[in-house]
Amino acid sequence: MPANPTTMADESLLMKVPAWWNCMTGFEEMRDKARLVSEQVLRPNAEISDREGTYPRASLQALADAGFGAVTIPKEYGGLGAGCSGFAILAEIFAGYCASTTMVWVMHTAAVQTLFMAGSEEQRQRYIPHVVRGQIGGLAFSEPATGGHFWNVVSKAPRHGDGYLLNAHKSFVTSAGEADWYIVETNSPDSPLSDPLMFLIVENNQEGVVAFPFDALGLRGNNSGPMKFNDVFVSEHNRLGEEGGAGFYNDTVIDPFFLLGSSACWIGIAQGAISTAVDNAKKKIHADTGQSVANYQVIRHEMAKAQILVDSARSMLYRVAEKMDEATRKGELLSSCLYPLWELKTHAADIVIEVTNKALQISGGRGYLKGNIERFMRDGRAGAIMGPTNEVLREWIGRTMIGVPWL
Repeated sequence: MPANPTTMADESLLMKVPAWWNCMTGFEEMRDKARLVSEQVLRPNAEISDREGTYPRASLQALADAGFGAVTIPKEYGGLGAGCSGFAILAEIFAGYCASTTMVWVMHTAAVQTLFMAGSEEQRQRYIPHVVRGQIGGLAFSEPATGGHFWNVVSKAPRHGDGYLLNAHKSFVTSAGEADWYIVETNSPDSPLSDPLMFLIVENNQEGVVAFPFDALGLRGNNSGPMKFNDVFVSEHNRLGEEGGAGFYNDTVIDPFFLLGSSACWIGIAQGAISTAVDNAKKKIHADTGQSVANYQVIRHEMAKAQILVDSARSMLYRVAEKMDEATRKGELLSSCLYPLWELKTHAADIVIEVTNKALQISGGRGYLKGNIERFMRDGRAGAIMGPTNEVLREWIGRTMIGVPWL
C-alpha cells in the first residue's frame, strides 16, 4: 500500500504509539482503499486542478468507482452505510491529497443524504443508483442577501401549472455548472406551513439554469461560483419533501453533515501541510552544519505545536462523529449535535490557519514558492469565512452558554 500521507514518523515509532487517525476501529479496509485512490488519482490531479482552476471530475469518478459515491446511504440502496464516522474519516483522508475534490465530495454527500432523508422512495430509486455510479449532486442555498447565514433565503418559487416557477440567485454553489443536479432551497409563497422554505431538485441541463465562473484564492477546483435560476420550471415530481417545512432538514441533515464534513476537510488539510513540512525539513540538509532542518530544536518545537493542534481537532472530529452515529442509532435528530458541531467547525477552521502558517515557517523560503505548502495554506483559509462563519458560530456558542436563543 502507498504510504500514509499523514504519517509523522517512521513505521517503527507508529507501531509503538498508535496515531489518532487509526483510533476508530472497523474502518481499516475503507481507509486503505481511500488512501490508495488518493495516492493514485487525487494527488497527481490536485496541482493541475489548482493551477488551471479545473473541476476534478476524474478524481470524483475515481471516488465513486472505489465505492465512495454514496458513503452514508444504507447498503440496501447501493451505498456504503459507513455513517457519520466513516464520512469524517474519508473526508479527512481525501483532504490531505486534494482539498478541492474533498469539498465537492463533502457537499455532494450532504446533498445525497438530504435527498435520501427528505425524498420519497421513488426519488431515492431515481437518483441514488446514478449517484453510486458517479453522478454528482449539489446544494444551491446561499444567497447574496443572507451573507454568512445560508438558510434565510429570499427567493421564491410560486406554483405554476403542475409544478413551480423558480427564480433564484445563489451566491456560492459548490460544483456550480458541473453537478448533475442541485437541491435548490427557496420559499413557497403558497405554502400553508409557518416555515415556507422548500427544496426543489433541479437538473443542470434545464433551461434557465446559469452558472458563472469561479476564480478564488483557494479551493480553486471546486467551482463554488454563483448560479442563477431564471424562470426554471420544476415539476411537482421534483419537489423534495413538503411544500414548505424544509427548515427541519436544514437543522437535522444539511447543517450537521456540512459542518462535520467541512471540519474533517480543514483537519485533513492541516495534517497534510504539517506532514509535508516535516518531510521537507528531514530532507533539507544545511551544507555549513551538515544537519537537516529537522535537527534544530526550535523547528521540532514548532512541529510539535502544529501536530498537537491537529490532534486536538481530530479528537473532537471523531468524538462528534461518534455522537452523531449514536444519535442515529437511538432514533434521535442530529439537531441535538449542533452545539458540538459549531465548536468543531470553529476549532478546525481556526487551527488549519495556524498549522499551515507553521508549516510555511518550517519550510522557509521553499514553502513560500508555489507548491503543496502554499496550496494547503490557500485552501485551508476558506474554512473560517465559509458560512456559517467562525464569528457567527462563536456568537451562537456564546448565546447558548448563557441561555439566550441563538436565532
